[in-house]
Amino acid sequence: MFKTPLWLILAIPVLTAAWVLSAWAASRRARAADALGKASTLAKITEAAGARRTLSTRLRLSALALILAALAGPQWGVELVETRASARQVVVAVDVSLSMNAQDVKPSRLDRAKESLSLLLDQLRGERVAVVAFAGEAHVVCPLTHDIEAAKQMLTALEVGAVPTPGTAIGSAIRTGAALIGRFTGAKTVVLLTDGEDHKSDPLGAAREAAASGVKVFAVGIGTADGEPIPVEGGGYKKDARGSTVISRLAEEPLAQAAQASGGAYFRSSPGMDEIAEIVGRIKSADSSQGLAGTASRWRNRYAWPLALAFLLICLEMVLPLLPVAATRPQRNSLILAAMVVLLAAPPSRAATLEGSLREGNRRYNDGKFDEALELYGAASGKKPADPRPVFNAGTALFRLERDSDSAAAFDAVAQRREVPRALRADALYNMGNTRLHAEDYAGAADAYRRALALAPDDEDARRNLVLALRRHKSPPPPKQ
Repeated sequence: MFKTPLWLILAIPVLTAAWVLSAWAASRRARAADALGKASTLAKITEAAGARRTLSTRLRLSALALILAALAGPQWGVELVETRASARQVVVAVDVSLSMNAQDVKPSRLDRAKESLSLLLDQLRGERVAVVAFAGEAHVVCPLTHDIEAAKQMLTALEVGAVPTPGTAIGSAIRTGAALIGRFTGAKTVVLLTDGEDHKSDPLGAAREAAASGVKVFAVGIGTADGEPIPVEGGGYKKDARGSTVISRLAEEPLAQAAQASGGAYFRSSPGMDEIAEIVGRIKSADSSQGLAGTASRWRNRYAWPLALAFLLICLEMVLPLLPVAATRPQRNSLILAAMVVLLAAPPSRAATLEGSLREGNRRYNDGKFDEALELYGAASGKKPADPRPVFNAGTALFRLERDSDSAAAFDAVAQRREVPRALRADALYNMGNTRLHAEDYAGAADAYRRALALAPDDEDARRNLVLALRRHKSPPPPKQ
């Protein structure tokens, strides 16, 4: 395997030209020697020098070939590496209280909020995002992730009643969002999508606390000043204690105050959602931070091997005049060339086949062809059943194909193998927890996250997801209609 095989193609004309030049120089020297005297006499005098010069030429050509091979970037073997990326941390908090059913913004305030969230997520690709749903309290729906598509899948979970505690606690939403991102460096932002009604949760105080940890709050007010009655399940509208119809109005002042206190800004939702582009522009103009994006497999670069050999041959050519004449005869260089061939042929073909299947599977996975990736991971596992990486990768592909039980089984198989490195077992348990969380098996998800934390106590994502799973287990969402 070569990273830039073009250099191998260029090696043919380059080496040919170098050999022709050396042959031409040798012929010029031979003609000059003929002009100085009899060839038989000169041959006895220059025999040692000629042998030394021939070996020197071959060493130079071999070194040139090895340098060209190094430029081609030989690769074999696969290593797991952490991928780090510049990113900004953004939490989007969506109001799912009963008042978001009001239809003064068509089709409803909540539908407008979900459309704004979808557009916002699309424009935040490359950043780390999280989604929080709030009513009387705030729940993390999607932990911080670079996977925008995974975050968008949570749109279906944002319905009135998704948070069982009634009311509207904007302050709780700001505090929950700030807690998710407060420990990071670079730009940290909480975006509120709400009608602004608040039930004594002190959004202004929460915004000031967020500002103290470097978090800015941007608020998008959804609704109108005139307001609208709040539809309720079964027909009709919400009534107050005296039997009067409740009119829900957009409360802009507390949102504007909270945003201003944190150094952010307030926007009123518009039909074209132009405010989203303005918010994204302000977020991306701020400083980013270097953070861990995930793990990836890549080929090991082996250019150092041919480069080191080339260096040794050049050094040998430089000290050649100091060596005894007997050691400079052309026949001696056969050992050097044989050693070079053995070293360049070192990569085992069986490993290259296994790693090739893994690499091609990862390429298909990144292209969204999860079923094809799953087949390639299966082929890789068949070549070397003891290697846990194909099984782990198969689990991620199965998750994408929404085969939750199969995905969890794959991750569990990796996690139970004691010979697998702790870091990979912890990642497998974390992914198993996500799979069970997606399947609404909150008890199973919590158990997986606990096991992951036992192996990796510093994993903040696992700790946050454990809290989310426990909350869902205690207060499961209402059944789907």
